[in-house]
Amino acid sequence: MTAPNEIEDADRAFAEHVDNLRRVANQWISRPIAPEAEVISALIVTLDQIGMLAIEARRASIRSVTEARLIAEQQRRALADDTVVIREQLRDGIEAVRTLRTINEKLVEKKLLTITADMTKGLRGAIESQATAMTRRYKLETAFRILGYSSIVLIAGFALGRMP
Repeated sequence: MTAPNEIEDADRAFAEHVDNLRRVANQWISRPIAPEAEVISALIVTLDQIGMLAIEARRASIRSVTEARLIAEQQRRALADDTVVIREQLRDGIEAVRTLRTINEKLVEKKLLTITADMTKGLRGAIESQATAMTRRYKLETAFRILGYSSIVLIAGFALGRMP
């Protein structure tokens, strides 16, 4: 990702180039060739508008990426919390198995069935949570791609539609 200072420098450089183009065009336009002067003026205005649209699109894209990173970090934390719960349940299950070794065989079977059911419930919830998180992340990535491509198409359509 480009650093914020580099983005601001690029914005300033673009503005300087457009100003330089205007200055040179104004000197050239001062000659009495009216149709060419109108074309150059229109091109400068169009270039300026396209540049501003591109700058805004880039800033929106940076904001979208930042938001996506925040959401991804939140999902990572949620998955980490789920992992801790699963490990605790597994430790509890292992401890229960150790305890059951000392009890008669019929009680062991009954207790193992209960523990297995509890572990299955816990694992099912954690797996569903992870699947939901992965689905959300995929949908967010897809939405941001669509947003980016739509922005490019919108800017290009706007720019091409405004040209004489």
